[in-house]
Amino acid sequence: MSVTQGKVLKNSKLSLDNFNQLADNKRMEQKTKKAQVVLAAIDEVSQNFKFLLLQTNERRGKFWQNVTGKVEAEETFEEGGLREAIEETQLDLESIVDLVDLGLEYKFTDQHGRKVQEKCFLIILDKTWKVKIDPKEHVDLKWISPSEIQDGIVKYQSNLETLQKAKLILRHWGI
Repeated sequence: MSVTQGKVLKNSKLSLDNFNQLADNKRMEQKTKKAQVVLAAIDEVSQNFKFLLLQTNERRGKFWQNVTGKVEAEETFEEGGLREAIEETQLDLESIVDLVDLGLEYKFTDQHGRKVQEKCFLIILDKTWKVKIDPKEHVDLKWISPSEIQDGIVKYQSNLETLQKAKLILRHWGI
């Protein structure tokens, strides 16, 4: 027990368990900001768009997902999404054509009991690149074609909806 906890508990009727429960509730009230990013790049051979998926490591559940990560306190969602894309894939900034806010937002409670607010983006790239993943987070990667975006390709429905929206936008723009 810390000195602060001891002083609070001596001057009130709070038990240590109640104090810890209040602290846990306060942490849960604070929202964790996350960004989900679809990376769509033109395949140099087929000249068609491919979408990058990453497979999380065993500790994280070994499932396929888009680039996803926490947005730091000083960042906007867009800045956090771009930083995460760079960190998780060694994305070549010179290849970026556009960064698009997909207008999708999800609110949920994660496996650690934290309330999460997640916003989704599409990064359009003029070519694929040699992706380098961090084994602390991911064990594999794959490029998929638009026709492969269907139920079961990713674990979470929010990832599928984000991929589908990115695909729709690219089709609508005629690219």
